[in-house]
Amino acid sequence: MEGLNLLSFDKGPSAREWARSANVATPVKWGDLEKQIISERLTPSGDDGGPNWTLGVIMVAMMTALGAFLLAPALAAGLVAWATTTEDAPTQDDLTLIATFLFIISIVVSATWLSMWWQTRSRSAIAIVSGLVATVSVVVTFVVGKSYDGDLPGDWLEWSALVAGVLGLALTILQFVSKSEHRAGVPKSDRAQRRYSAAREEVLDVLSERGIVELTADQRHRMQRMRVGTWHKFDAQGRV
Repeated sequence: MEGLNLLSFDKGPSAREWARSANVATPVKWGDLEKQIISERLTPSGDDGGPNWTLGVIMVAMMTALGAFLLAPALAAGLVAWATTTEDAPTQDDLTLIATFLFIISIVVSATWLSMWWQTRSRSAIAIVSGLVATVSVVVTFVVGKSYDGDLPGDWLEWSALVAGVLGLALTILQFVSKSEHRAGVPKSDRAQRRYSAAREEVLDVLSERGIVELTADQRHRMQRMRVGTWHKFDAQGRV
C-alpha cells in the first residue's frame, strides 16, 4: 500500500474554489500563501487524486536511469581495472573506450547538478552521492592505472577521468557547504510537487482575477520555476 500512496493522494478542496473565497492579506506573504495551499491540500483541476499508473511506470524508468547515471563512473573504474588484467589488445581497446564514454556521462551528470546548484544554492542528497561516487571512482581509476605496468589504450581516458573527478569533487564540496532545501511540511515526492505546483498556478490565476496580486509574465515564470516550498525566498528578497 505504501507504493500506492506514492501514486495517489488525499483529495482536498479545489484550488480555484478556495482562491475565490480565500481571505488573503496584502501585500501577499508568498511563503504563508504556499503553506496554506499545502496545508489545505488544494487540488488542481483535472486531478482526482487517484493512482496514476502511467506516472508509476515513468517513475520506475527514471529511477533506473538515474541509478545508471550515478553508477557510470564506478562502472568505468571497474572496466579500467578489468583492462589491466588482460593482455588482449582488442579487449583493452573496447574496455577503455566504454570507460571513457562512461566518464563523459559522469561529466554531463556532474555539470547538470552544478547547474542546478547554481540556480538554487541548496543541498541535495542525490547530488552528494553523485559527487562522491564520481570522485572516489576517479581516484580508484588513477590508482589502478598507475599500478599497471603497461600502457592502457585510449588517449581520452585519462582526460575524461580527470575532468569527471574535478567536477565530482567540486560538486561534493559545494553540496556540503550549502544549506538543505527541505523544510517541515514541504512535499517531497515528484507527484506531490507537481500537484501543488499546479494548485499554486490556479490560485495565482484566481487571485490575479480578483485584483489581489499583480504579476508580470516574467514574475509568473519565476514563480512557476520555484520548487514547492521555496516561495518564502521571495519574502526574504522583498520581491518576486
